[in-house]
Amino acid sequence: MKRYILSLAICAAGVAPYSPVCAGQAFDPRRAKEHLIAPATRVMVLGVSHLDNAPEAFDPAWLEPVMCRLRAYAPDVILTEAMSGEQLAAIDAYKAVRGDAGKWAGPTLAIARDAQATLKISAADALAQANTLMARTKPTASERRRLAALFLAAGEPFSATTQWLQLDPAERLARDGVSETMKTKIERFGVGRGEIVSMAVALAVRLGRPRLYGAGDHLSDVALPDDEAFEEAVKASPDVIAQLNKATPTLKPYSSKALAIDAPDRVMPVFRALNSAQFGRLDAQAQWLTLQQSSPLGALGRQRVAAWEAQNLRMATTVREVTAAIPGGKALLIVGASHKPFIEAYLQTMTDIEVLSVPALLDRRPSGC
Repeated sequence: MKRYILSLAICAAGVAPYSPVCAGQAFDPRRAKEHLIAPATRVMVLGVSHLDNAPEAFDPAWLEPVMCRLRAYAPDVILTEAMSGEQLAAIDAYKAVRGDAGKWAGPTLAIARDAQATLKISAADALAQANTLMARTKPTASERRRLAALFLAAGEPFSATTQWLQLDPAERLARDGVSETMKTKIERFGVGRGEIVSMAVALAVRLGRPRLYGAGDHLSDVALPDDEAFEEAVKASPDVIAQLNKATPTLKPYSSKALAIDAPDRVMPVFRALNSAQFGRLDAQAQWLTLQQSSPLGALGRQRVAAWEAQNLRMATTVREVTAAIPGGKALLIVGASHKPFIEAYLQTMTDIEVLSVPALLDRRPSGC
């Protein structure tokens, strides 16, 4: 009996959850981390307020304290909230069911089609050829130009820009499949203050990474409730509106005005706030869970949250797929802060993923920062 009780205690502690004695215990993938034969793959989910919407005074140069810490982290792969070229093509092919992908990435689709026509190649073949070229340790200038052209045709303009900006300025020429028109478009994707350009592309170029990965999702849009009905239900729910607008005393410190980056000394406090556990809990409740808990919204609120959860699950799935190639390595996902608590929760259930603390990263002061 003592031996049996001890065995149950071992099972409960998760020391040997897959032994015959523990056969009656429900499987929990999180416990598999305790038995890995090598370090888990580390993932950091950096929450941001979309910098395209930052105050007019905002200058991407102000981000240097955060960027310095990200360079020290040195992720092997970098993911963003942009949609992948593959998903764009899938939505476009099923537009009768999925809706118009151009609503989310019209310029990317148009540029990809033009590049495909120029190169006489499909999006899938363009990505396959890019994958083959990326396998080379140190691409030549000619190969980098070719990669930029292929990524453009694959619907991956930010990866095209990442390759382009790793060329010496004198080598950024309309050659190797890059037409003058394509060159202009690639360079336009390298300019801007949104976080994909000012953070993800800049970091990938600095670290010499070959591409960015789009983790954004809009396949889940098919689960959304009817827009008009949902808007009318929200209008009839003042308590929900107050939550969504962060107009309650608890939420006011996290309103868009309170978290505006309107001066250089606001960068670190805002990033700390957006990546705090408290913000994650309060924002998830205010923007999403409250929709499920509102009687006037009823099924409409539940549908809206279902679509949101599906979106974040797909983003977590993309992270898992991309990190499969770097077991024990490091990944960074830069994403809107409202996504962060959901994606982190889903990643934490996976057998070979360790979610790293962004606040701990921001609190460190690496050399040179």
